[in-house]
Amino acid sequence: MEIFPIGYVDEDNEGKYLDILPEYEVGLYRLNMVSHMFVLWWIHQNDSKENRKAKKSIPRVKNPPEPPQEMGTFATRSPRRPNPIGLTLVKINEIMGCRIRIDHIDAFAGTPIIDLKPYLPSGDRVDENISLPPWFGHLRESRPFNLQEKSS
Repeated sequence: MEIFPIGYVDEDNEGKYLDILPEYEVGLYRLNMVSHMFVLWWIHQNDSKENRKAKKSIPRVKNPPEPPQEMGTFATRSPRRPNPIGLTLVKINEIMGCRIRIDHIDAFAGTPIIDLKPYLPSGDRVDENISLPPWFGHLRESRPFNLQEKSS
């Protein structure tokens, strides 16, 4: 199995960007009709044989109301996983050829992008109450539920 980057994350004083390689520009056709998308990216700075063997970890949480407890790899977004793939839901602010300005991403500049997928409310939205461990509970309100609202 092989995975090839389709572009790389970039940032400057103006914001965060996805720089898509020119050979994939045709894949951006009509992306301007979509307001939000999922970005799948390779967690390249944590890709090691040791990290790929991790089965459990203690989640890193900013300002948790209580200390996080150990969880299985697949119950976290830890970068220590068998296939270090990151996933971020982003708002598309502007598309300039192969450069997409986005509202945010939890990846560093230079991070390889492996795929883009449109956000589709029919299958990607959760309408019912969600369950979270207590140390993640405060994250429920970190971004607006209505993705039409502007992110700060």
